[in-house]
Order: sequence, then C-alpha cells, then structure tokens
Amino acid sequence: MGVTFTGTIASVLRALGSALRALADTGQQVVDFAYVKVLGLPFVVLGYRQTGKTTLLNYLKHNAGYLAEFEPEPTSAGGEAVPTFTTKLDGEGFKLRPKRDVGGEYAMWDTDWVDLLQQTRPRGIIFMIDHEHPYQHKEALNFVLNLIDDEPAARRNLKMLMLLVNKSDLWTDEHTQEDILDEFRNETRRLKSQSERIGYQYHIAATSLVAEDGVREAMAQFFNSIRPKTKHSNVETSER
Repeated sequence: MGVTFTGTIASVLRALGSALRALADTGQQVVDFAYVKVLGLPFVVLGYRQTGKTTLLNYLKHNAGYLAEFEPEPTSAGGEAVPTFTTKLDGEGFKLRPKRDVGGEYAMWDTDWVDLLQQTRPRGIIFMIDHEHPYQHKEALNFVLNLIDDEPAARRNLKMLMLLVNKSDLWTDEHTQEDILDEFRNETRRLKSQSERIGYQYHIAATSLVAEDGVREAMAQFFNSIRPKTKHSNVETSER
C-alpha cells in the first residue's frame, strides 16, 4: 500500500511539473508573439560616421533592391525618427522598433546615443565599423561599452551586441576579417568579458550592404537572438 501511494504521488508530481513547464512555454510564446508581431523588437544601430547605419535601416525596411540608388546624406544632430516596420528574415516577418536613426559624429555620442539608449531600452545593439579610421571606431565602440556599464537602461534588456565589419566589398581583396579585427584586440576582449559579466551574447560578422553579402544572415541571427523565445537561425555568422 505504501509503495502504491508513493508511486501515485510521484506520478502526480511529474504530471504537475510537465503542466507547469507547458504553461511557462505557452507564456513565453505569447510574449514572443507580442514582440515579434505586435509591439516590435526594440534595437539600436550605432557606430562612427559613414559606416552604413542609415543604409542598414533602409535595407531592413525596403530590402536590398531599394539600395541600388540609395545615397543618404549624413544624419543630422537629433537623428531621424524611424517608425516601427516589418521585415522578413528566415521566412518570418519581424516587427522592428529602432525608434531613431542617429549620426556618428563625436558630438552626437553624449547626446543622441545616450538619449536613444535610454528611450529604447534595447534588446539588441548593432554596432558598425569598417576598414577605415580604426582609432575613431575604437573610441566609438569603447563609448558604447562604457554606456552599457554605466547606464541601466542600456543593459537592462540587452540580449545581444552584434559587431558588423561592414563594406567588405572594399576590403576583402586585400584583407581578411581577422586583419580588420586585429586593430580591435583590446575592444573585442573587453566585449567578450563584458558580455559574460552582464549576461548578453555577442557576434561578429563581415557584411557588405552594397553587395548584399552576409547581411541577411547576420540580421536573421541577430533578431532571432533578441526575441523573447530565442530561435536558432537557419544560417550562421562568425562568433568570437
């Protein structure tokens, strides 16, 4: 009798555990649906000037065909509002909420970048660099890493920082991605350390918006990683 009773209790507890796990999974699916289909995934695009920030946002809004004649002017102080929009990646529609497109001039870091991070409370940060002006790119990246450390709003919801080494169409004939990143040894070490300490993921990917090389794969990886119910993309990006 005692053995039967104990077995019954164990069965009940197992069933209860399964029910609670199913309920938690359903709740996560509801939250994921709300972000991905209704509210929009909050994220920001940062980087030194003329690295492709505005072009990337327009790529996501309009897809690659729109970029053939796209030559944006430098983004002015205060930035430009970007309404919530939907893009398709990995065969799925993602509603995205970047809020603003901000410039990369030094004077904008303490103002526009800080304001954007505080207002957006992003789940993801895309930081863009290229093969030119490494000193300025390093300063800008360190500024963002400082903000993540110092601003609760910048890190509270942060799930991923993706470092895009853009304009690969201009440097792949003479350099590898590792060549470019060699200038950023200290910064990538700091990025790895901070991500482990705070608890977000980071990825590094080489892209060319002009040639549409690596962009779609990187964006699928990024947005699938910052959604509430993390989903593995069907494509891979470089991870360090």
